[in-house]
Amino acid sequence: MKSMITKLKSIPKVLWVGLLLIVIGLAIMIPKALGMLEFYREVQFASQHNFAAGNPSPDLLRPWMSIRYVAVAYAVPEKILFDATGIQPKREASLIAINRLNREAGLGQANGSPVLINTIREAILAYRANHVVTGLIEKKVEGWMTVQYVANSTGIPAATIFAVINVPGNGNAYKPFDLLGDEINYPGGPAALLEAVQKVVDEQGKAP
Repeated sequence: MKSMITKLKSIPKVLWVGLLLIVIGLAIMIPKALGMLEFYREVQFASQHNFAAGNPSPDLLRPWMSIRYVAVAYAVPEKILFDATGIQPKREASLIAINRLNREAGLGQANGSPVLINTIREAILAYRANHVVTGLIEKKVEGWMTVQYVANSTGIPAATIFAVINVPGNGNAYKPFDLLGDEINYPGGPAALLEAVQKVVDEQGKAP
């Protein structure tokens, strides 16, 4: 043991610094790499099932999805999903996978799926049968949102939003603003697009 300690002490400080930097680098890069893999999976799944066409089947819900992912994919206001699941509407909670939320709540399984999956599925079907204006619980228009999501949340027709911001509606209702702004080369970019949509919401949004 003493000889090992002696050997460790003999290692130059510069080498220790180098090893420390490598460890720090790995600690930073690994979460980012995992995040990129998760993002790639989300995009691939949405593309394979043509989510951009709108109204995807609730049967496509998966445990790895988050409340935010479901909200934007199905154009269902986050408030509807939070209310249905009984989860406190916080940004952190909206980004956590459904299976983890289900596990933390101790809800178990039903028919081979997390109980929250069934709850969210029922909430989507109920919302489609009766659209309710909730307002944006996020308090502002954000880049992950789509025109249809904002329309459903605020009660402003999607066609009205497209007309005011001067963007063609065909094929664009379910594209996140960050993507849409770049794709159509919106003057000023995605940030300007968000400002334009926010102005429409402020002026024409209906009260919940």
